[in-house]
Amino acid sequence: MCDFYSKRPNSPEDFVLQDDRGFTLIELVMVMVIIAIAIGVVLPRMPNLTGTEMDRSARKIGMMTRLVRDRAVTLRRYYRLDIDLEGSRMSALYFGPEENYIDDDQVRSLALPEPLYFRDVVTDRGGKRIEGVAEVHFSPKGMIEPVVIHLADRDGNTLSILPDVLGGEIQMVDDYVGLSLQ
Repeated sequence: MCDFYSKRPNSPEDFVLQDDRGFTLIELVMVMVIIAIAIGVVLPRMPNLTGTEMDRSARKIGMMTRLVRDRAVTLRRYYRLDIDLEGSRMSALYFGPEENYIDDDQVRSLALPEPLYFRDVVTDRGGKRIEGVAEVHFSPKGMIEPVVIHLADRDGNTLSILPDVLGGEIQMVDDYVGLSLQ
């Protein structure tokens, strides 16, 4: 007969596994120290995510500017781009039959992500605006009012967006640029 059936457990110690495979507290602490060192070395070398977000937002502003210009030409209407400096939002309006500007619900408004904001907007007609709503005008012939839109983040980085007055092309400069460079 086999030994397996003949041996019966007599005490609770007979049920305890003799081959405990766990980690000691020292081993767990050492792994945590190694992970902390790795994070400390890798994290400062990570790319600037705010700069990437700023570039992405600048491209969206450029696309919206071109879209509003194209709609002004195609629909033969005067358009206006409203830039809410406190709310960090942009919206498109057109000059309606009642001789006032009406929201164009075919163009979605654009909101900047949280770390970014409009530092200021400089236009030929309205000058430099640092608060309130800045207005950029578009004619049905495709001309854009001379403007420089300045984006900034909480770290003080600034990006200038300069739409071309005639062609609608967008130039982006990674610094604060005035209106006179257009």
